[in-house]
Amino acid sequence: MRLVRKFGEMWAKNLENIEKIPGSKQGGQGVYILYDGSLPVYVGKGNIRSRVRGARRSRTRGEFWDRFSWYVIKNKQVTHDTEALILRMLPPCLRSLTRQSGHFLHAHPEPEAKHEAEFILRKTHKKKKS
Repeated sequence: MRLVRKFGEMWAKNLENIEKIPGSKQGGQGVYILYDGSLPVYVGKGNIRSRVRGARRSRTRGEFWDRFSWYVIKNKQVTHDTEALILRMLPPCLRSLTRQSGHFLHAHPEPEAKHEAEFILRKTHKKKKS
């Protein structure tokens, strides 16, 4: 079963591009990401065209992004968890305009794992002389 039905990635913020997003009558429900350059600053869900259009006019978000990606989710029941997964994969500093941290609807966390990681010896590669 596939998750994404349609998508657009790293589209420039302008009204012409926003109007190309499928509307609610075309099944344009899913998740979207707003970017400042290539850095994600906001993750959202819902009627994508309407939400991106609103973010463009927003006083709090409007000036902080210049590109966006959108994903129409085939199964509307997994839209919330898809948004939560994206939010959880991003460090907080890369989603500065998103207030939530991403909570899954019906998932239960496993007991916390050990915090101590194995030591990694990071070696630098020497350049070959030409």
